[in-house]
Amino acid sequence: MSNEEQEFGARFITKYSQLVTAVWRSDEELRQLLADPTGYATAAGLPVSPGAVVVVDRTQPTALYTKDEIVADWTATAGRHVLHVPEVPLVDLNELTESELESVAGGVSSEVDVNIVVIAIVI
Repeated sequence: MSNEEQEFGARFITKYSQLVTAVWRSDEELRQLLADPTGYATAAGLPVSPGAVVVVDRTQPTALYTKDEIVADWTATAGRHVLHVPEVPLVDLNELTESELESVAGGVSSEVDVNIVVIAIVI
């Protein structure tokens, strides 16, 4: 994987993490996402290709997604981005401290590994 692809993946996962965390914490955010997935993803800073549509996948995974799977599903089909937003977080967000949630929203955590579990990916 090239440096450019790694940088794209890291930026994507950061924005993806922020989006998923916001949706899981707020019914209003979820409503907005489902009403206009393409507009919501664009506003959240995800790289939506011109003319592409965003399809929200609310399926509850049976296993953790990997970072590569999430990025690959987003980029796999020209004109169509798949955004995985499981219906239920794999941990109770109320059990996390504000610091842990901020780490998750930032997509990176040097102090805890909860971002891996909360956004349902393995980096």
